[in-house]
This record gives sequence, C-alpha cells and structure tokens, in this order.
Amino acid sequence: MNVDQYISSGILELYALHALPSDQMIEVEDMIEQHPRIRDELDGITEGLKKYAENYAPVPSVDLYDKIIARIHVAPPVKTETTKVEIPVIPIKDEKPIETKRETTPVKQIIVRKPGAGYWMSVAACIILLIVSVGLNLYYYNAWHDTQDQLVAIEHDRDALAGNNTALKASYSELEAQLKRYTDPHSKMVMMKGMPISPASEVMVLWNTKSNEVFVDVHRLPTPPEGMQYQLWAIDEKGNPVDAGLLTPYKDRKDKGMEEMTKKITSAIAFAITLEHKGGSTTPTMDKMYVKGGV
Repeated sequence: MNVDQYISSGILELYALHALPSDQMIEVEDMIEQHPRIRDELDGITEGLKKYAENYAPVPSVDLYDKIIARIHVAPPVKTETTKVEIPVIPIKDEKPIETKRETTPVKQIIVRKPGAGYWMSVAACIILLIVSVGLNLYYYNAWHDTQDQLVAIEHDRDALAGNNTALKASYSELEAQLKRYTDPHSKMVMMKGMPISPASEVMVLWNTKSNEVFVDVHRLPTPPEGMQYQLWAIDEKGNPVDAGLLTPYKDRKDKGMEEMTKKITSAIAFAITLEHKGGSTTPTMDKMYVKGGV
C-alpha cells in the first residue's frame, strides 16, 4: 500500500480518535516516522477534530456558573468511615498474658462520578467526524476506482492505435516496395488476358530482367476447384514452357498484395497460367490455359 492509499484508508482518523488496537497504533507511529506526508496529514486531521469540537460544542447558559458555585458551597463533605477490628488474645496456661496492640483497618468510601455533558458531546463529535471521514474515504475510493477504469480504457485504446499504426507501417512498406518494382528500369510488366475458357480473367506479371524475380498480381481468376491449383509458365525464345511456380490460393495468402514467385526466370517472350492438379505439373495442360500475354 503506497502513501496515498494509506492516507485515504481512514486509519489516520481512527488513530486520532484512539480507536485502534495497540499493534495498529504502533504501526501508524512507525509510518509517521518514515513518511513526513503522513505526519502532516495526521496533524491536519487532529487540528480538524479540535476545530470541529470547538465549533459544535454546546454553549452553557448564563446562570450555569452560579448554579455550579452554589452547589459546591452547599454540598456536604465526604466522610471517611473507619471500622476498628479487635483481635482477641487467648492466654496460655501457667504463662503471663501477652499484651497485644489493637490494630485498626481503615475502610474508605469510594465515590463514583458520572461523566458530564461535555464528555458526551466530545464523544458525539468524534463519532460524527468518524462517519464523515469514512464517507469521504468511500467517495474518494470510488473516484479512484473510476479513474482506474478510465485508465484501463485509455490503455486499451492506446494498444489498439499502436496495432493500427503497425499495420499501416506494414502496408506503407509494401506499397513502397511495389513502387520500387514498378519504377525499376529493368522491370517489365506483362498483362495476361483471358483465354476462351475464361475470357473475363486478367492477371499481371512483373518480371525483373536483371534480378530475374517474378511477381504476380491476380486481378480476376475463378476460384480453382478442390484439388486443383493455378501454375505460372514462362515461354522462352524457343517456345518451350518453363515452370515459373505455383500460385498460392488467395484465401491462404497472408499478404494480399503481389505474390512473389518462388522460381526465377532468366528468359521469356510470354507468360501463361494453366489450371493443374494440386502440386503442379511438369508440362502445361493446354486446354486448361486461363490467361496469356506476351512480353
């Protein structure tokens, strides 16, 4: 428990009212020695109790003093009664009697006085202050609890903004990389149009003739049937198809932008995509060619 929580716990008010067990009183005194703020707070509480008692103490009537003096003058003196106890002495045969001094034991009368009205007013004032203090502590505790909830909400919003910021940075980095690919003088862009099997299909290939990297951007392609997969082919100068890699299904791709193919192409005069069995084929299935475009 930190100093602020210790001050707001209400234990200082109970200490000022001497309403704590002895072990807790010692604990408070140790805290007072260690923390000047707690000492200052306790001084303020004590001063507040004094001012409250002074402000709300009952005002005696004008003739109360005269009545008290008159009662003192007419009050009979308190007598102390003494009872003498005689101790008998039994003489022993053939011996002279021994004289024994008589001892007396005084018995004093004990007077019990009832507490006056001022005492009960002080007790009432302390109880009122205790109730007010507990109420204020509850109020400030609820306010502190609400502040904690607001802080948690703010931290949650901050984490969400940080996540969005990370995603935006990743998107920006991808766009910047794509811009560099497009503006690279060694890059060639090939737009492959749909074949009779799928006239609406359209796929773009970006091929870097220096690094031999190939990127594919699918604009439109039908969803492949279960167990089938699209495969990219590069047609070399001799007209031979060269495997350029398999396209990852869009739903399985982590990055939804351009897909970098796993195989590099050193020479090509055209590109094409065919639908093959999952895992690919060593030769293209010509009647399953969906798009094609020349470099």
